[in-house]
Amino acid sequence: MNRYWPEIATGSRKLAVSLSPRELALLALITLIYFAAGKMGQDLVFVHPYLTPISLPAGIAFAAFILFGYRVWPAVLLGSFLGHVTTMGFVVSTMSVTASFAISVGVTLEGLVGAYLVNKFAQGMEAFDTAQDTFRFVMFACVFAPSIGATLGVGRFYLAGKTTFVHFAFIWLTWWLAHGIGILLVAPFLILLLRATHHRLDWHELGELTVLVLGLIFVCLLVFGPLSLSLNKNQFVQAWVCVPFLIWAGFRFCPLEAAGTTLILFGSAIWGTLHGYGSFVGKDLTTSLVLLDTFIGIIGTMTLVVAAMVVERRRIEGELLGTQTLLQEAVARKQRDLLVTVQTLDVEATEHMEAKRALRESEERLRRLAENRPRN
Repeated sequence: MNRYWPEIATGSRKLAVSLSPRELALLALITLIYFAAGKMGQDLVFVHPYLTPISLPAGIAFAAFILFGYRVWPAVLLGSFLGHVTTMGFVVSTMSVTASFAISVGVTLEGLVGAYLVNKFAQGMEAFDTAQDTFRFVMFACVFAPSIGATLGVGRFYLAGKTTFVHFAFIWLTWWLAHGIGILLVAPFLILLLRATHHRLDWHELGELTVLVLGLIFVCLLVFGPLSLSLNKNQFVQAWVCVPFLIWAGFRFCPLEAAGTTLILFGSAIWGTLHGYGSFVGKDLTTSLVLLDTFIGIIGTMTLVVAAMVVERRRIEGELLGTQTLLQEAVARKQRDLLVTVQTLDVEATEHMEAKRALRESEERLRRLAENRPRN
């Protein structure tokens, strides 16, 4: 393995020379954030050393590819590699380095392919402005792209004898769900927050959003907090009571606020389920988290699509109002032009009548002169 390090170091120096200081700082920041998120996610590890109920780094990496372009791939690759190779309790060896590199390549390809498809078919950063593009984002980024990382990662463990064929499908499913849910929850919020333009709230909207968030947090404490142990025995509160808050956010606010409320709700749901609270707690923690991820995927997609439909409707209404205003201005302009034309015609008709009367008077005078002319 050591014989490859000089070549890797030479390639890294060439890449660093070709980048500006600002780009190097961006890559370093993304690497640090990805690595830190991966370390935070290790507290949620279950079933397998690399499987969590939600992959925060996957969402961060996907948002980075959409926001900053494909050039950030070295940061994602390095951050993922460092996070996996330094996993707690995993002995650093040639095998661990190879496995970590294979997983990192899968994660990087997952983000690159998903970002390419979203940019090509779902308008990239503008994907959440229409319901159709939002649905395409979910399909490409949260359904198709995670299958690449899951296949490469789990396939590497299977070939290395770290898992059996019986457990392959289940581990692949949990890996795919974790990355898909991570992208669904984290990437839209970061993309909407950091993209160039988004709606600014006035004081009235800010007050309404505050009430919504406080109400959602209170309900999350009831559904996924310690009180759920007693309330859920009598089926008083279930996860569905949180859904109206997401619908409220989707109809009344923009996709950014909807993505934020979704993040709050499902962050609470994941925390509560891991601590044994909430309606998703069952006999087996793994099954509970898979069911929770499925719930998150369905409700999260619904929320983003509803918010996009509202944005699309508002834009169409604005375009119709603009068209109506233009038509009204055109009608008013035509009315003014018609009024001027009528007035001009009135003036011309008056002048014509006066000229006609003057002509008759002139003819009358000529006739009288002719009659009064002396005859020889």
